Amino acid sequence: MPFFLVNCFLNVGLIQEDEVYWPNECYGSVSPKTVWGKLVTIIYALVGIPLMLLYLSTTGDLLSRNFRRLYGRVCGTTLKRPQCSCTKSIRVPITLCLFIIVGYIGLGAFLFHRLEDWSILEGSYFCFTSLGTIGFGDLMPGQNYEDVSLCASSAYILVGMALVAMCFSLVQDQVISLFRLIGATCAKSEAVKVREEVQMAVVGS
Repeated sequence: MPFFLVNCFLNVGLIQEDEVYWPNECYGSVSPKTVWGKLVTIIYALVGIPLMLLYLSTTGDLLSRNFRRLYGRVCGTTLKRPQCSCTKSIRVPITLCLFIIVGYIGLGAFLFHRLEDWSILEGSYFCFTSLGTIGFGDLMPGQNYEDVSLCASSAYILVGMALVAMCFSLVQDQVISLFRLIGATCAKSEAVKVREEVQMAVVGS
């Protein structure tokens, strides 16, 4: 049941072989069958999805601020400079964010390799589709140790989505700074061009 609720929150899950379930709803073989069950699921998802989005937004922002602070301290300690430029306007490299996500997916792949006897590729595939809220439902946790696997999957997805939200927040700052730099460069070049045209007009007159 917790795994079903988590996947309703996260819009994971899609289609299982020979059975068609709701798109963007529950994972795999767990799905509402009765009319009342479907109605309750709709109402529950309508309330739960905004709450999950609020959780991801708040948690991602909190984690990103703390990670920037930690990165700034590590940067200042490593460079041995009392006034490191990264502590004033801390920008976490995009490569580090990608490394965190890839490392978390690798950790999940190893976890499900131990719990479900999946290969590392299958575990990575499951983790990627779950964190990406794709969830095809072709791989289902809980085949060997049902309670442990489902609880571990739910916890892994909840923590992973918050981690992905944190990385998105960090990357967003980098992208915004890049566009601002491009805009400032274009404005500067345009100003220089206008100045040159004015000088040429003055010389010609």
